[in-house]
Amino acid sequence: MDSAHVANPAAIGPLALVEYPHPALLRRASPVTRLDAGLRDAAARMFDIMYEAQGIGLAAPQVALPYRLFVVNCSGRRGDGEEHVFINPVLSRPRGTAVQEEGCLSLPGVRMDVRRPQKIVVDAFSLEGEPIRMDLDGLLSRVVQHEFDHLEGRLFTDRLPEAAALEVRRELETFREVFFGKQSRGETPVNEMLLAELDRLEAARC
Repeated sequence: MDSAHVANPAAIGPLALVEYPHPALLRRASPVTRLDAGLRDAAARMFDIMYEAQGIGLAAPQVALPYRLFVVNCSGRRGDGEEHVFINPVLSRPRGTAVQEEGCLSLPGVRMDVRRPQKIVVDAFSLEGEPIRMDLDGLLSRVVQHEFDHLEGRLFTDRLPEAAALEVRRELETFREVFFGKQSRGETPVNEMLLAELDRLEAARC
């Protein structure tokens, strides 16, 4: 822990995209009870990271933040489309089904067809603490469901049928080998340190 974190227990350090199997991706995120400037700044930085990675959605666990928050812009381009920030989202009223190919910024290169409800309702809060309610269809519905899964500690690969899951098993094992290799060489903190940082951030706003 650096001196900035000692001086400010709520400080959010530099954010970066994390890849499977970083522990932030594998545990359920916590509801936000404190909206502050640090969280608003983090959301803005999440949009930066999402655009740089050519994504259309990004959840807080993907930048090692333990919060129930995600950002979306289905255009994937700054200044185009509509930016959405969802805090403490709740999904309801699933209707219909649709199959579409999905990928994930935390699993680069992995793409598979995923079955999800075609339509859903999302209730959430904005960065200003205002309630949001949207009845979603199409791509925005799918992206919101994908990002919501991240808040539950799930990846889209967890939704694959058995044959497809077997197909991606080797790719997931390669991600594990790379991640644990970086930890063994000291290039990435060990899981105990990563979990302690998640606990610190959680205690500050949840």
